[in-house]
Amino acid sequence: MSAVRRVPLALVLAVCAISTGAPFARWAQPAPALAIAALRVAIAAGLLFAAGWREIGGLVRIAPRDRPLVVLSGILLAVHFGAWIASLSFTSTAASVALVCTNPIFAALFGRLLGDRVTRRELAGIAIAGAGCAVLAGGDWRAGGNALAGDGLALLGAASAVAYLVVGRRLRAAAPLLPYLGAVNAIAAVALVIAAVALGAPITALPAHSYLACAGAALFASFVGHSLLNAAVRTTPTHLVALAMLGEPIGSSLITLVAFGERPPLHAAVGGGVLLAGIAFGFVRWQVDAAP
Repeated sequence: MSAVRRVPLALVLAVCAISTGAPFARWAQPAPALAIAALRVAIAAGLLFAAGWREIGGLVRIAPRDRPLVVLSGILLAVHFGAWIASLSFTSTAASVALVCTNPIFAALFGRLLGDRVTRRELAGIAIAGAGCAVLAGGDWRAGGNALAGDGLALLGAASAVAYLVVGRRLRAAAPLLPYLGAVNAIAAVALVIAAVALGAPITALPAHSYLACAGAALFASFVGHSLLNAAVRTTPTHLVALAMLGEPIGSSLITLVAFGERPPLHAAVGGGVLLAGIAFGFVRWQVDAAP
């Protein structure tokens, strides 16, 4: 018999906060995806620097040999947000956010390339999640090539997020967390602005609601949500945090349904459900506590 474990309020609030990221990006349209991504990370950088201003001096402790990795981390974060936010213009919110949640699969695959062992349970989870992706892709193929392109962009967003975390793992130990994240978000903002200018995507003269939406995403999803997740993992088992984060696609889909009337297509709901079940099975470490 398993013991009931109370879910911390901070974790519940974190999942609710990160679930606002996709709806805010949806609200920011018709602003270009690169502009939405650039504004979000730029505002997030300002919030992170403001919150960690007392430790900003710690950035100079990063070894010269590691500073190119900070830049690389920022570029990977830019790719993540640029690709994922762009995907929302082509496929449904439910499909996009579910596919972005495939990052544990990419983490396992990248780890395999680096010599890490992938367990049978993880392989089974990848197979189940792959079936979910096939349902999503098949439905989007019938819906049109644009929807399938959105799926590809969401998967690119997941892969680049994992690469960003892999690069940043060693750097966070060398610098205070908030200033480091502020620096990475600032670098991502610069990279996204350069890309937007190069591709002719306007960042200025956008509708007022676009700026409000980007500020909301930066405040709630980036600053509040990710800060609460960092707080949650200090007091809550990591496997429970990972399981709770799978609620983001559900939360995002519900918000977009209420706010914009966007109903996820049946194939997105079914495929996303199978995909998330595979990730939960393969990558969340389940624990059963014996009752006394």
